[in-house]
Amino acid sequence: MLTGELFKDNTKANYFFDRIIEKWIKAGAFIKKDLTIAISYKFQFIFQFLQVFFSITTIYFVGKMLSNSGGSSLLKAYQADYFSFALVGLAISSYLKAGLVTLTNDVRQIMNQGTLEAMCASPIEYNWMLFYTSLWPFIFETIRVIFYFVVGIIVFGAKFNNVNIFSALITIILTIPIFLLLGMVSCSLIILIKKGDPINWIFSNASTLLAGTLFPLAVLPKWLRIIAQCMPLTHSLEAMRKAMLTGSSIRELKFHLLALVMFLILLLPLTIFINNVCMRKSRKSGAFSIH
Repeated sequence: MLTGELFKDNTKANYFFDRIIEKWIKAGAFIKKDLTIAISYKFQFIFQFLQVFFSITTIYFVGKMLSNSGGSSLLKAYQADYFSFALVGLAISSYLKAGLVTLTNDVRQIMNQGTLEAMCASPIEYNWMLFYTSLWPFIFETIRVIFYFVVGIIVFGAKFNNVNIFSALITIILTIPIFLLLGMVSCSLIILIKKGDPINWIFSNASTLLAGTLFPLAVLPKWLRIIAQCMPLTHSLEAMRKAMLTGSSIRELKFHLLALVMFLILLLPLTIFINNVCMRKSRKSGAFSIH
C-alpha cells in the first residue's frame, strides 16, 4: 500500500517536472526564433540602440539647461541632478513600451501576415503562446536598459553613488511581469477589436504623463498625484529612483513594492480571464476558424 502511494507521488512529481522542462524548451524555441528574426534586420537592430543614445543626449542637454538655471528644489528628495533622475525614468518606462507597443506591434504583424490563426491552432495554449511571444521583447528591452545606464554613466557622466542593488533588483523583478501581463491583455484586445486599444492608451499615454517619467510627481496638482498612484509605472519609477539614487532599502520602499505586488496579484488572474474571453469571442465572431 505504502509502495503504491510512493509510486503515485513519484509519478505526479515526474509529470510536474516534465511539464516544467517542456515549458522551458518551448520558451527557448520562441526566444531563439525571435532573436534570429531581430538580428536578421541588422539596421533596425542597430537603430534601436541609436534611439537610446539620442534619447539620453536629449535629457542630458535639458539637464544642463536646468543646472545652469539653478536646478530644481524638487529633485532634492532624490539627491540627484535632473539627468540621473530622468535617465532612470526613461530606462524603466521602456519596459512599459515593450509590453504595450513592441509586443502589440508584433501581434499586429503576425495578424497582417495571416499566421496568427495557425499559431493559435498549434498545441500551445493561447495564454502560453502570448507569454512565449512576449519573452524576447522583454529580454531585448533589458539589454537596452543596461545600455541606457552604460551610456549614461560612461559617455555622459551620470552619477549613481548610492545604489542599493538588492532593492533595484526586487523592483525590476516585480516590474517586468506587470508590464508583460498588461501587454498580453492589450494583445488579446487587439485580436478581438482589431483597431483601437483602451489598455494601450490608458497605460502608455496616461502613464507617461502621470507616472513622472521625466519630472517629479510633486509638480502635478494633488488630484493628479492621487490618480498617479493607480498606475504601476508610478511605483516602479519611485522605487527604482530611490533604490538607485538614494540607496533606499526594501523597508524604505515597502509602500511602492507592496503596491507592485498588489498589481501583480490582481493582474495575473485578470489577464487569464480577459485572454480567454477575447479568444472565445473572436472564435464566435468568425475571426478564427479553429475551435
